[in-house]
Amino acid sequence: MGKYLSIAGISIKNSLVYRASVTGRVVFYFVFIFVFFSLWSMIYSGNEIAGYSLVQMIWYVCMTELVVFCSGSEIFGRMNHEVKSGEIAYRLLRPWNYIFMQFADMLGSMAFSASVFTVMAVLLGFVFAGPIQGFNPASVPLIVISFVLSITMNFFICMSLGLLAFYFEENSPFYFIYQKLLFVFGMLLPIEFLPIWTQGILRYLPFSLITWGPARMVVNFSYEYAFEIIPMQAAWCVFSVLLAMFVFSRGVRKVNVHGG
Repeated sequence: MGKYLSIAGISIKNSLVYRASVTGRVVFYFVFIFVFFSLWSMIYSGNEIAGYSLVQMIWYVCMTELVVFCSGSEIFGRMNHEVKSGEIAYRLLRPWNYIFMQFADMLGSMAFSASVFTVMAVLLGFVFAGPIQGFNPASVPLIVISFVLSITMNFFICMSLGLLAFYFEENSPFYFIYQKLLFVFGMLLPIEFLPIWTQGILRYLPFSLITWGPARMVVNFSYEYAFEIIPMQAAWCVFSVLLAMFVFSRGVRKVNVHGG
């Protein structure tokens, strides 16, 4: 465990060094929220849409983008590069579990991103929309758990897609499709905006649980909803870790056979 904590610590230090990169992401986050604030302000005419007020919708967008910006989705590109370049063969010689080493490395940068973008999300939420009416501070621990599970789930799914480079010469289309599913089913719109027959399906799928799940807990919290969503997120989180380990264990045999 100590070596993985050391890797996470080094990752945090590296994140502090590249300040220009962090500044650029903060600016991009602000622009994205401003664009959606302008869009939803034009759409809303004072009434609720699918149970969401304008204030709730602005906070919803702030929260879904928070998940995306903290998820370490660059892991796809890293896995893609290491497998295709053969660099992974050298990493396999080191005394650690490859999957958990990558997670520890990204955990440091994700922790740093979470601290920065959580402040940004809350600040922009208050500036553009004001406080959420009826928000209960006692719900914060459950909300944090939901966000951690969604970010972890997204990380390991992206890792699995990156490791598909073991099997496919070009695996980018898989990641492209996954991104669009995240964007449509939860990030751009709450699933309540979609046809009723799709809502019963989407609420159990990882695409909506990664973005819609935690964001809805912020804008319209209830303990009944929390105790329904968090176990599903935990189950998908375990599945995504096992999926990444399975894809890696089967794919790495090709490295052993062909010598990297």
